[in-house]
Amino acid sequence: MDWRKSIKILCVFFCLPFLMPSLIFAAPPLVRLGVDEFPPYISKDLPGYGILGQIVAESFERAGFEAVYVFVPWKRALKSVEEGEFLDGTPAWFRTPEREAAFYVSDALVDDSQSFFHLKDFPFDWEKIEDLKGVQIGATLGYDYGEDFARAYDKEEISVEWVSRDVQNFRKLLVERIQVFPMNTLAGYGILQTDFSEQDAARITHHPRPLRAEALHLLLSKKNPENAAVMERFNRGLKELKKSGRYDEILK
Repeated sequence: MDWRKSIKILCVFFCLPFLMPSLIFAAPPLVRLGVDEFPPYISKDLPGYGILGQIVAESFERAGFEAVYVFVPWKRALKSVEEGEFLDGTPAWFRTPEREAAFYVSDALVDDSQSFFHLKDFPFDWEKIEDLKGVQIGATLGYDYGEDFARAYDKEEISVEWVSRDVQNFRKLLVERIQVFPMNTLAGYGILQTDFSEQDAARITHHPRPLRAEALHLLLSKKNPENAAVMERFNRGLKELKKSGRYDEILK
């Protein structure tokens, strides 16, 4: 036998055991998701990155992907995903016609509601957007507060100050630079619990009438056409998660 051929055969024979594990245990493809602090739904400080963090990651895992969370302001996350830059997707968004045009939108992840937070000693009541005239409102960039709110703001019928993070609005609320602040009800109390003293948190409450009550969704970039298939697989993974009973476990 030619010695060169013998060396090639020996090389293949000895290299195969080292190559096989990498072929068998190849890591699943990564999906980079832009998020910000949104406890108890999403937070670096919670097991599994929070309720939504677990639901999304485990749904992707069942679909054959690994979810990686990148913490950035929500507005930056949305813009990056829309433009198809570093991030592949972002969870925790309402479905709107504009977002359906720009993103692949998942099935419902969890139900959500937005309420107006205010100081307990501020006598606040409202039934319709028109009742907010003369009230100094704080809002967070990148959030969607519904068509009525957006229309009133565009027509300058309501006064709104915008900041990049929810925690900033709570700070402004406490020093009375704003009077009300719309936010997800459960997440709002989560931020008050983790970022503020008991004394400051006790000064704040929310109005029982929701500004908005809808489901939250995962958004994937339409700049990558492969994401259409990724979203189909994610939705199947989410259905499997719910059917298995694991979804209800996470929500408890």
